[in-house]
Amino acid sequence: MKAANAREPQSVDDIHAMLRKRILEEEYYPGQKLSENALAHEFGCSRTPVREALKRLESERLIEVKPQSGAYVKAVTSIEYTDLLEVRAYLEGLAYRLDLEKATDADLSAMEKLVGRMDRAIEASPIDMQGYADMHYQFHHMLVSIAGNELLLRTFEGLNLRSSHMFLRSMNAESAARTQEEHHRIVNDLRARDPKGEKFAIGHLWRKKMFLS
Repeated sequence: MKAANAREPQSVDDIHAMLRKRILEEEYYPGQKLSENALAHEFGCSRTPVREALKRLESERLIEVKPQSGAYVKAVTSIEYTDLLEVRAYLEGLAYRLDLEKATDADLSAMEKLVGRMDRAIEASPIDMQGYADMHYQFHHMLVSIAGNELLLRTFEGLNLRSSHMFLRSMNAESAARTQEEHHRIVNDLRARDPKGEKFAIGHLWRKKMFLS
């Protein structure tokens, strides 16, 4: 890995963002050890900001710290991801039900605009799958945040970061296009204030289990 230079991140926020990106894009493989000393040398800083960044990654369940051993990239299995999808499906079903009451025209317009950006992302060649994954998270975060239930939002945020790299692994151009069709329907159902859309919103995540390898 290249030595640090003046352009490389040194703050805790920057180091955390860089390490998180590497984990989610699987530049760091599951089970890989992350050395505080090596990272401090790379980023041209002391071990303190590196240690703080690693603590954040641990709280996000992206790494695990083993006593007397160090920090390792957490391996998330297909079974764990399936468990996560099942829980998220019903969290987002509840969010949809609350959105029927609370979503404003401005909220729905923002969702439509985001879905449009996602459409353009998957039409690009080649697809920027990491960029699409980031917008995919934004869409589902928006769906939950509009509900106005802080406990629901905190629960969602606590679960979802763990799944991001598995999402990338399970997604391709065909599945992205299918996912986009479902995103359009969810927004259209909310526009129509259709209570039947709750079942569809649950199924949107539940069906993803079928495409896990």
